[in-house]
Amino acid sequence: MPEPLNSQVYAALEGRFTPKFLATLDDSGEPNCVPVLTIHPYHDGTLVFGEFLMRKSRANLCACDAVGVAVIDESFRGWSIKGRFRGFETRGERLDFVNRLPLLRYNAYTGVRAAGAIEVADVSPPISMSKYRVLGDYLRARAIALFATRNDNRSCMPVQVAEKFLRMGAVRAAAYRDGDGFPRAFPLMACVPAGRDRLVMRDPFAAAYMKDIEPGTRLAVAVLTREPVAYQVKGVYAGNRTGAAFIELDACYSASPPLLGERLDKPEARARRAPR
Repeated sequence: MPEPLNSQVYAALEGRFTPKFLATLDDSGEPNCVPVLTIHPYHDGTLVFGEFLMRKSRANLCACDAVGVAVIDESFRGWSIKGRFRGFETRGERLDFVNRLPLLRYNAYTGVRAAGAIEVADVSPPISMSKYRVLGDYLRARAIALFATRNDNRSCMPVQVAEKFLRMGAVRAAAYRDGDGFPRAFPLMACVPAGRDRLVMRDPFAAAYMKDIEPGTRLAVAVLTREPVAYQVKGVYAGNRTGAAFIELDACYSASPPLLGERLDKPEARARRAPR
């Protein structure tokens, strides 16, 4: 298979139910990160994906061709991929290939209008976690979050979103704009809410990638559950304390039907609660 997709990352990307996330940037550099399970390696070394229920990502791809992909396999081994979007095809081999993927063949919502292609530029070394490490980091993140919860009435995440982030079995991915102008996406396992306007991240993925960014950097974090139900929150990196990274949240969106792309927080209410 063509480099830089070695056999391990190739196998992870081929997985039918492997969690895969696509990160994009809008024209102001704001990151967006959503699950796109149709991302799949193609025989020429590119990645392909179906244009399926992804209005915001499509708009971002038209504004900026830099993309990021996060993938984590069933052994809790994950990679961060950077690449260039090379356009959508509304007919031809790539579209036929995507339409044959089991996830889309019998989809109840809509057909795939186009197949996107990503030219892979860089694949990170793998980061892995044992099952014991997943449990240990999750419990430590929960403990830190208990002491980091604000005792006020600020709320960005609705209850159902905070509950999904609280699940140990949920898979998360974060994205930010890196120094090369790419959206750097990476998977997460230990990322839990501290109240409803803050996230606490503490695992090897967060340690590897968050050390390179400055406080105040914008981040997008997506969570995917087995239902499947997905959400995305956005906010700013607030630094590392007690061995964990903190994100202060200011926006929350649905990332799955039937409320795809709908903003779930109430910015008007938050503005009224803000101190003057």
